[in-house]
Amino acid sequence: MRLAYPLLLLVLMAIVASTWMSSNVLSDPEIEAIAFLDDVRQGDIVKAVRQFGSNACRCPAKGGWVSYLIYKSGQEQNLAFMLGHPFEAGKPKDSPIQNGKEAVIPWQKPEDFAVDVPISFKKEQYMPYFLPLKMAYGKDMTEEEFNHFVENPDEDSWKGFTLRLRPGIAKNSIQAPVVDVPKELALQFVSLTGETEQAKLAASAIKKSQAESASIAHGTADDTTPEESSIELQSDDLKKALGDQATEYLIPQEAGHVLNAQHQAIPEEQILKRLPQLQSAQLRLHVVRRGKLQRWTIYHFGFMYPKLLLSDGKILPLIHDQRPH
Repeated sequence: MRLAYPLLLLVLMAIVASTWMSSNVLSDPEIEAIAFLDDVRQGDIVKAVRQFGSNACRCPAKGGWVSYLIYKSGQEQNLAFMLGHPFEAGKPKDSPIQNGKEAVIPWQKPEDFAVDVPISFKKEQYMPYFLPLKMAYGKDMTEEEFNHFVENPDEDSWKGFTLRLRPGIAKNSIQAPVVDVPKELALQFVSLTGETEQAKLAASAIKKSQAESASIAHGTADDTTPEESSIELQSDDLKKALGDQATEYLIPQEAGHVLNAQHQAIPEEQILKRLPQLQSAQLRLHVVRRGKLQRWTIYHFGFMYPKLLLSDGKILPLIHDQRPH
């Protein structure tokens, strides 16, 4: 009996070590990519945010990692149109990225992988609508302008592409989910609509502490609130993404109306019948970890080769979804 307890302890330690090895050291970046997409599909925004991270610093994305999952952030690229909606994820394919980072101990060397995942939607389940630019930013448009878009959806499709993909055009169709934000993730959720007061206060306190530390070190003071700082950073991103129109098209809004010759709004159901829908695209995830003893995280992502299903049943591969160089 004297040896039973130490032996049991060793067995338990071996199981824990084996589990840790398989989930970290021997883990595959493809597994992380699929796990992340599962969280997005389930609409678990807190769990999805936990999957983000960098292998260069501990810094979250501008406005928090949640900015990649909600329309309000104005962050392009964005997964808001997929959050909580059904989609098919095909077989992932990974390829290493040379990052040039070195480490004294080999297993501490940061790793980078590009993981490509085919994404597709089924019309009978869910297929996001691709809105005209004006409509997606809350501006009314004429029926003539709408007809031009329907006939030429690829024209300037790179402008705010993923932010124009919507589950619908009814009121509150881009509303962010209301969640109870864990205190330790408060900074990641500073741009989330509907965040709890506790999370707001925690984020403000952390930001204030960081600002005070910076002003002591540099002899400067900064009275900018986290929300103001977030909006300013988002504006910078959108100026790069939308060019000269950035002053008009900053943050996505509820869909604007299409007005007929009598300046009356055309019913939503008639508009939906004519809007193109995203059928498929290739999602490239930048999956990283800080070393072989660390877990994989999602750093960046982007959509490639999108195809739209048009109202006449034809498939249109987009060629202008990326800003021309």
